[in-house]
Amino acid sequence: MKYNITRDDEAVSAAVATVLLFGGVVSIIGLMLISMMPIIEELEGSIERNDMSSQMMILAQQTEVLSEHGMPGDSTEVELIPLDGSLSWDSTRGGMWYSATWQDDSSFRMKSILDFDDQIEVKHPESKTTAICYDDLRLGPTRPFFYSIPNWVESLSVSAHQGLASPLGPINIKIQSDNSLVDIIEMNVDESANVDSTLYTDLRLESSHELVILASSGLGGASFITPDNPSRIDNTGRSWSVPLPSGDSIIQVMSKDANLITTLIDGTETTAVVNTDVNSRIGSYWQSSVSLSEPTIISVTTSAPSQLILITEVTGNAGIVNLKSTSGAYLGTEFLSPQMTGYLELTNPSTTTATATWQGGGISIPSQGTESIAWPPQGISGSPIIDVDEDVMIKWHNNHSSGISIGAGIIPASDTGFSSGMQHLFATHNTGSIDTVITQIAGYASIFNYTGSNQFNHSLTYLDQFYSFSVEAGSHQISVLENHPIRVYRVSGNSGLMEIYHDGEERCLGIDITASGWISTELPWDTVAGRSELEILQAWSHGSHPSSYSVNLIAANDESDYTTVASAWIFHISRLTYEFTSSVTGMEVAYSNGAVLTNHPEFQPTVLRQPNDRSGPGPRFASTIPALNPTADSTVGAGVMNLDIELAYRESLASESAYEVRRGWYSPYGSAIANSAASGLDQSIDWTIYPGSLDLLTDYVGWVPDPSIGTSEAVWHTNGEKIQFSLQLSSLDVTMAEAIE
Repeated sequence: MKYNITRDDEAVSAAVATVLLFGGVVSIIGLMLISMMPIIEELEGSIERNDMSSQMMILAQQTEVLSEHGMPGDSTEVELIPLDGSLSWDSTRGGMWYSATWQDDSSFRMKSILDFDDQIEVKHPESKTTAICYDDLRLGPTRPFFYSIPNWVESLSVSAHQGLASPLGPINIKIQSDNSLVDIIEMNVDESANVDSTLYTDLRLESSHELVILASSGLGGASFITPDNPSRIDNTGRSWSVPLPSGDSIIQVMSKDANLITTLIDGTETTAVVNTDVNSRIGSYWQSSVSLSEPTIISVTTSAPSQLILITEVTGNAGIVNLKSTSGAYLGTEFLSPQMTGYLELTNPSTTTATATWQGGGISIPSQGTESIAWPPQGISGSPIIDVDEDVMIKWHNNHSSGISIGAGIIPASDTGFSSGMQHLFATHNTGSIDTVITQIAGYASIFNYTGSNQFNHSLTYLDQFYSFSVEAGSHQISVLENHPIRVYRVSGNSGLMEIYHDGEERCLGIDITASGWISTELPWDTVAGRSELEILQAWSHGSHPSSYSVNLIAANDESDYTTVASAWIFHISRLTYEFTSSVTGMEVAYSNGAVLTNHPEFQPTVLRQPNDRSGPGPRFASTIPALNPTADSTVGAGVMNLDIELAYRESLASESAYEVRRGWYSPYGSAIANSAASGLDQSIDWTIYPGSLDLLTDYVGWVPDPSIGTSEAVWHTNGEKIQFSLQLSSLDVTMAEAIE
């Protein structure tokens, strides 16, 4: 057989060639597959993006309807079905902000407001920037409100703050004494509670809802009461919900205009009409006596912007009220005065003599001095309007029969004109009596100096907020040497009434700078820059850093150096993110503050759905911000997820006439949102001819990216017309859990 075997070289060559050809084809196919993998992965990424973006659109539409039309307790459910990616919450990169100016020919810019440190920059070149005030909005279901109570207080009357749509409750109030939990109070939003603070030391309340707290001691006293929704411009209001203690009280309402006043007490409604004569500089004034057998909440509504004073235990003849000027600050040039028997003390912190006038009278106040006059003037009914040619502070008090004023009240800061600041100047006149001064930190850490009957320095911290000391008759000065502002209270005698702010409210810093450029100022909280997300969340919960905050810019105008010329609202809102992989890693589709966003493909920021707002007819602009905040028991992951979204509350942040409205967004999507919102700007002939010139843009109304700041900020342009501006916040609590089949 072996002799019959022959070798066919051609066949061998053909076989080898076939194998090599097959190997080459396989190699080519492999190389083609390798080169096509990014395309295949990109196609898969496109499927992921399109699928989740359509689901996010449904989520955005559902939250928009709930936030704009729902009531507290209303809820909706949305099911999100991921393909290969996963869902998670991003709590530190979902921020945005709005700002508005309240004065003509005035602007307000901000930088570095969402980076978690304690420095921000502001710009207001038109006039002197006097001060800036901050309020912690405590936005989010895990961020309670804290109220620190001075040991001088004997009794607290507590009720829920009434917003546009108040939360359902119940309200959980934790009572802490010496930093330890000792009791818990539960009440409904339409109920009030009394707390005997003499049972505790270093009393602090932790509440799931914002509260109205009236603190009193002895026979009570008198105090200004903050409206339910105070005006951003002058702090006046049209409605009040006041937790009154049992006994006799007096309610007094003042306004520059004629007024229709309605009161509701225990279901009984009464109305009154009061007129005014503006030509004679007399405002409207209304007073009512209330006698209660048990504590209750009374409601007062007015037809005109008004101020309200409450006097409790009127037989005690004790009360001190610091009047607020018509610009909203304690320092000002125009004041509505009460028609109450007592005395007015006018304090002039400036270096020039001030002259105060009213119908039929007047007085000169020396520089850095105080004058006292009997009030009200004889023959005047209503609320006399006091006009002053310099910024002064005015205090009303009801003297005791011995000639000693008794009561408790705030000592406004002379550098800011509001309740807190870096400089506090005051005088005491109670000869033979010793007053108590209570200092409270309005920040995180502070060192102040007292100069008066003696001199000393003292340190305050966020965990040790109060320091009390006694002063004799004379002039006194308290100056912050380092760090953050403080509040100062004066207590004369054993009786008094005051309203308690929550710990993060009205923290004001004096600036006193006129500059055309950026002004660096300190945020009166602890910095959390560079810390982990868990540490930031803990700081938000404890109040050592604001979870979201509002800003009031205090500046000079033609009438006063202490006028609120602009406001801003800065929100840290959690962003719901769907993360997936295409040809590159790090792709996402995100829902943030009403907008649906993506960085697919190639990390190109794209707006799939603009944040919702409303405009027109005419120069009108309104927006409701859907703040989606995950609850503590929310889960994340790649499974089929069910989102249970419930409206907690809706709050009106502003409803005023504004001259300039701006909106900014946290990167990386800020520029995309600003440019996408201004898509109609391409049709403007004026913008084509004069790009970047807002003053020459007359054929377009809408968002315009601000070229001087960067395209992450946009201006609502209305051709110079005053804007009817309305801004609301809807807090939405969302629980995300794996769907049960």
